[in-house]
Amino acid sequence: MPQSLSHSENPIPKERIKAITIDFWNTLYDSSGGDGRNHDRHETILRNAARLNAPLEESAVKAAQKQAWEYFNKVWREEQRTPSTRRMVEHFWEYLDLSADEQALHEVTLAFEEGILKHPPHLLPNVKEVLARLSGKYYLALISDTAFSPGRVLKRVMEADGIAEYFSMMSFSDETGVSKPHPRAYEVALAGTSCTAQECVHIGDIERTDIVGAKEYGMFAILFAGDPHARMNDEHKDLPTQADMRAESWLDIAHLLLE
Repeated sequence: MPQSLSHSENPIPKERIKAITIDFWNTLYDSSGGDGRNHDRHETILRNAARLNAPLEESAVKAAQKQAWEYFNKVWREEQRTPSTRRMVEHFWEYLDLSADEQALHEVTLAFEEGILKHPPHLLPNVKEVLARLSGKYYLALISDTAFSPGRVLKRVMEADGIAEYFSMMSFSDETGVSKPHPRAYEVALAGTSCTAQECVHIGDIERTDIVGAKEYGMFAILFAGDPHARMNDEHKDLPTQADMRAESWLDIAHLLLE
């Protein structure tokens, strides 16, 4: 198990660390706003289906979206990449047996991609303050596996919250073509730096992607457990982790890497 802050010895040699890479979902941001995003997305689907003279029940839309997520998870886990928003929309459009109307596919794709701008998630407590301090000492980069919200949209969320400026590089799976734990996700994030993997630490909440990917790349890793509503790591919560340390909050991160 990783050491907690109750231990006096920090296994991460912060005097040697030059760069920090950070996950987006359930590490910087929580998952709030999902109900609003889903409502607007479903309304867009229903409206376009009605225009195509193929009215749908809400239950059918939910079943199609569930099936699209199953497709996403299969590709994400088995191929170390994330399908584009357009591909996932096409997938459940086919599941619903709707005609491939370009206007409908475009409108629905845009609703899925940009719904987060109208119903954004929240920064986790103390993120902005700690990032400001970290950026004064370390090179910071973001590594995010994207789903319905692509990198170009997540950047806008970060800009609106005033944290994009702290990151020198952002590695999004829809732009790099790979997702964690693929090594290219880390290579892109650290492009332009002169530091070795052994001089870097990654912070993230999912064992299979964040922690395994960072450790296999040769980096230090901090398992972030500060979002009580995170669901993606439930399957690993009672299992040993490869992470060097575990942080319960962003104040823990500050203690580990700044104090």
